[in-house]
Amino acid sequence: MKICSLLLCLVLLLSGCSAAAPVWETVDDVMPAQPAGSWLDQASTILIGVPEGLELLASADGYCLYGDPSGDYEVETSIYLASSLDSAVRQLSGYDADRLLIIETTRFNLPEYHFAWYSETEEGGRLNQADLVLDGTSCYAVVCSSLEASGNAYDQETRQVFSSFGLYFDEGV
Repeated sequence: MKICSLLLCLVLLLSGCSAAAPVWETVDDVMPAQPAGSWLDQASTILIGVPEGLELLASADGYCLYGDPSGDYEVETSIYLASSLDSAVRQLSGYDADRLLIIETTRFNLPEYHFAWYSETEEGGRLNQADLVLDGTSCYAVVCSSLEASGNAYDQETRQVFSSFGLYFDEGV
């Protein structure tokens, strides 16, 4: 009988624990105010020497497209988020990095990558040549593309664009 009484007391004791209301603990942290803006506000700006005869065709945050009136030659600059080379190449070209021959160098003490790919468009095939600089968060890309029919007519302009590629960071922001 003592054992039954003891078991009954234990059951009543344990059942009382499960019926208790949960106790919530809160923390009263004050979140510091974050300045308005985006990651693009913290990114550098791409500087290039735009070849003579090219016009600004499109521009948006972190993106510029220059082209000649005939559409034979275009220069594009873009800044986008990329955590790795594979991600950066795929976003820019649509190809996986292991499918392209990529030459790695350095520029501004950051990794720089050169590669090319071919794409089909309504106007015909285009040869695209890219120069990417990655800083761990952002990808800074310059792409020169020309119609396949133009052959190597724009080789000199392409060399000049890539050699003038620079980054500017306004430390006053």
